[in-house]
This record gives sequence, structure tokens and C-alpha cells, in this order.
Amino acid sequence: MTTEAFPDIEIYVQDPDLESIENWFKELFASYSEPKRLDKRTLLYQALKADGTEVPVHVVEKAAGKYWSIWFDSPESGWATDIECARAAFAFFNRTIRCSVGSWEPDQPIDLWWQISKKGEGEISWPD
Repeated sequence: MTTEAFPDIEIYVQDPDLESIENWFKELFASYSEPKRLDKRTLLYQALKADGTEVPVHVVEKAAGKYWSIWFDSPESGWATDIECARAAFAFFNRTIRCSVGSWEPDQPIDLWWQISKKGEGEISWPD
């Protein structure tokens, strides 16, 4: 695993609801906009950090089965890696969280993921 900061952060939350995701945003950001619906399953929020930095956040409902994607489309999300974000998300949601093992590289296996659940955390093959 790399420790370099990622250009963006994406996690997958098992079966959340939109209200709980927005409650998490309330803890993370000073404010955020009403979401703009980009398509049938995708919402775009413009979140504002306390220092005034804007972070676009995409939420994709059921992006992978019962997992919803939360994509912080900025290097200014507050986390250096997807795994750091996944740990914070697990602490909030107390649901299984999945994310990439490292920053995506062209030769990286696409089904190798990191999972955090009540049973612990580690690498998995997804789809599993």
C-alpha cells in the first residue's frame, strides 16, 4: 500500500440511506449544498470545509449491488488515502465499507479491495 496522498477519495458503504450520508457530511463539513441530481442514481454535493475549501462529493446510489459510492472529487477531502476515509466512515456508519487498496494504477488488479467490517479489516477480492 502506498502512503502518498490520493488525488481523490472514493469509498463504498453497504446499504446506507441518504439521510445518514448527509448526517455524516454535517460532521465533516462546515456546510454543503442541496444535491444536484446528475442522473437516475447520482447526486452531486458541493461541500465547504471550515477553511473555505470546496469539495465536490458524488453519491451514487447502489453503485455496486447494495454498496453506495461516496466520491470526494478533490485532493482536499481531509484524508490522504481511501483507507483512511473508509476507517472514518466505518466509525460513523458501523456498516461494512470497501475501498481500493491503493491509488489506482493501470496494472492494478481491479478486483482487489480493502474491506472494513465488524469482523475487522483486510484485503478482499470483490466481487466476492
